[in-house]
Amino acid sequence: MRDKMEQTGASFVTTCWTLIDRVRSGDENTRRAAAEECARLYWPPVYACARRLTRTRDEALDLTQAFFADVVLTRGLFDRADQAAGSARSLVRAALKRFATDQWRRGQARGQGLLVSGEAIEREESLARDEDPGTAFDRRWALAMFEESMRRCEAHFQNTGRGQHWRLFETRVVRESLVPLSEAAATHGFESAALAAAAVQTVKRRLDAILREVVAETAGDQREATSEFEQVVSMLSPV
Repeated sequence: MRDKMEQTGASFVTTCWTLIDRVRSGDENTRRAAAEECARLYWPPVYACARRLTRTRDEALDLTQAFFADVVLTRGLFDRADQAAGSARSLVRAALKRFATDQWRRGQARGQGLLVSGEAIEREESLARDEDPGTAFDRRWALAMFEESMRRCEAHFQNTGRGQHWRLFETRVVRESLVPLSEAAATHGFESAALAAAAVQTVKRRLDAILREVVAETAGDQREATSEFEQVVSMLSPV
């Protein structure tokens, strides 16, 4: 059993399946708010996939908006979600594939209501790669899981009075600074390079644990969670 000090405390955020349960609430306002939150959570991988199914980013945005307006909000995609039936990624990916095929047959991509900032769209464009739609969806999904893990990890170290651990990790790992470790240690309040190196490893272990939990929140069971984690790590690895 993992030591309690190594648990990530993911309870301070709404997990994927808890959010989906709120979508099934009898209260209309709760249902709508939860559905919109799901839409915002999953729009990056949907857009990444749509971008490769359409000719322009405007068409991709139309398809993405239509998917969330028609399938997620109007048809209640998450109303039918069943944790025992598989991962949230599989649910969204399969629904998007069916919807895109239907739109092709109709020869149109309509929809409105999901407001996405121009800055967010530009960021997704910068992340685009020359790959098939399914791979694009999975890779952007993996990145979304990692970004959420980074956010929770930073919050953990800030909330436990070890903000210097996170700042050192950002410097050494995220920004890949070439500053000597001894100098970085002094800058971030560590007495020696050895203590600084240990702090970086502490953050890495915590981040790994949090990523496992974030991925598990979208899976149906532990076996699928392990498989999903392995796929996420594979997708995050540089080509």
